[in-house]
Amino acid sequence: MDLVFIFEWLDTSLLAEIAKSSSGVFALVQTVHIASMVMLGGMIMLGDLRMMNVLLTNVPSGIIIKNTKKWIYLALVFIILSGIYEASAIAMKLAHNSFFFAKMAGLAMGIAFILSIRSAVYARAPSATQQETGGGTQQQPETVSPMVVKLVAITSLLIWFSVASAGRWIGFS
Repeated sequence: MDLVFIFEWLDTSLLAEIAKSSSGVFALVQTVHIASMVMLGGMIMLGDLRMMNVLLTNVPSGIIIKNTKKWIYLALVFIILSGIYEASAIAMKLAHNSFFFAKMAGLAMGIAFILSIRSAVYARAPSATQQETGGGTQQQPETVSPMVVKLVAITSLLIWFSVASAGRWIGFS
């Protein structure tokens, strides 16, 4: 399917005119984009490395995952909004850039992974379920194997590393 018409429309939009004519606004939006990527990467790494028992092992994983989730969602909103603005300035270049499409595919995969597999597995991780019930005698929800939790954490890190790598290569091509 040829998607060039979308990039042509974006290239001629009011958003593109603003992005191309105001370097100060573009620089500000790019700063927001980069800061949001750093926040997303930091929150993903914090949660995934905790689930792999690499860092913050004295803090219950349920608390880490709960507190990073809202920042992950906020970062994704800012990344997407600022990314659309940035893309409007170079829309026709991106229309033929394979790394851009790799980044978008990875971003879609990462979002789907967070909303489905990562959330479901981390909610049923052994230390997360103990935290939710207070570690008492209440009936705990079924937990997943620690090996599955670590595999999900590694997969999550690989997905987001590939998104970041593809994004970086957009500038080189």
